[in-house]
Amino acid sequence: MNFEWAKFLSVADVLSSTDVGADREACLRSAVSRSYYAAFGSARSHARERRLQTRQSAAEHGEVSVFFAQKYGDAGGEIAKILSRLRTNRNIADYDDACEDVEGLSTESIAYTRRVLDLLATL
Repeated sequence: MNFEWAKFLSVADVLSSTDVGADREACLRSAVSRSYYAAFGSARSHARERRLQTRQSAAEHGEVSVFFAQKYGDAGGEIAKILSRLRTNRNIADYDDACEDVEGLSTESIAYTRRVLDLLATL
C-alpha cells in the first residue's frame, strides 16, 4: 500500500500549532519540512500515476515541477511555482543556522501545501 503523502500536512499542523514538549523553533522548522514533503510527495505520486519516471534522486524535485508546468497549463504552472517556493522554504528550515521568521515560514509553507493539494484534486 502506498503512503498517502498528504498526511504529512496533519503532522505539520500539529508541529506548528501545539506545544509538543519540544523546542518551538525545532517544531516550526520540522513543520516547514513536513509541509514540503506533503506537497512534493503528493505531486510526485500524481505524476507517477500518469507515467512520469523520475531518477529517484535530488533531480526528481525539478522533474516533478517541470512535469506539471508542461502538462497542466495554469494550474500546473502554479503547482510548479509553489513546489519551488516550498523547496526553498524547506532548505532554509533544514540547512540554515539562522531563520529570521520561522513562524511565518511555517505558516506560509502550510498554506502553500494546502493550495497544492487543492490544485492536485482538480486535475
